[in-house]
Formats: sequence, C-alpha cells, structure tokens
Amino acid sequence: KILYYKSIKINLILFCSLFFTNSLFSQNCVLPNGKYKIEFDKQFEMYPKFEFRILNDSITFYEKDSIVTRKIEKNNSCSLVIEKEIIDETDLTELQKMLNRQHPFYTFKKITDSKFKFIYRVDLHVMINSGKFIRIKTE
Repeated sequence: KILYYKSIKINLILFCSLFFTNSLFSQNCVLPNGKYKIEFDKQFEMYPKFEFRILNDSITFYEKDSIVTRKIEKNNSCSLVIEKEIIDETDLTELQKMLNRQHPFYTFKKITDSKFKFIYRVDLHVMINSGKFIRIKTE
C-alpha cells in the first residue's frame, strides 16, 4: 500500500508541475506588435533573410524589393499561423497540388524579452526551418 500511495503522490506532483509549467509558459506565447528580423539556425543560414511587422491581426513581410501583407489566422498558444496565399492549381502536378494544400505554421520553443525561438513546420513531424524572431522595434 505504501508503494501505491507513493506512486499516486509522484503522479500527482508530475501532473501539477506540468500543468503549472505549461500555464506559465503559454501566458507569453503571443508574438506582440512590432518589427522583427529573422535569424535562422546554422543548418538554415543560407535561407533568404527578411524582416516583418506585426500589427494586430496582420503581418507584413519586407524582402529585397517586395512588401507582402497577410492576415494572421492565429497568434496564441505558442504558435503563429498566417493566412495562406491562394494559388491557381490548374497547371500544377499532383505532387505540387498536394504540397500547395499544406498549411505551414510557426511554433515557439523559447521566448525571452525580444527573442522568439521558433520551428517552422508543415505538420507536427515535418520541419521546414528554425531560428529566432528578434524584435527590433515595438509598436
């Protein structure tokens, strides 16, 4: 019986600590309004760098000579989901159509005052890239 009660006690302690840790972490999992630059992890450092600005429910990407604004579908629960671009699929192969139907999203691993470590994924198992969003200006 003593072993049984110790097992229940350990499980209860683990459950409570995981619950409170997750609650504390998820409170700051929103990418706030501001301007950001991207810094990719070493294995993705050849990817083109860009900056972006978040203002409420929209995100604006600044790349070399282009500016693209999209709606943010979700910016909470440690993830960022951006509205997908609509592409005409008539001239695409079946593989291209399948890839086009994927909806990538960012998940945040570690957050500090101005750095948001992320993984960019297609689904829970396939990673596209990873790095940090670094806030360079608040709004």
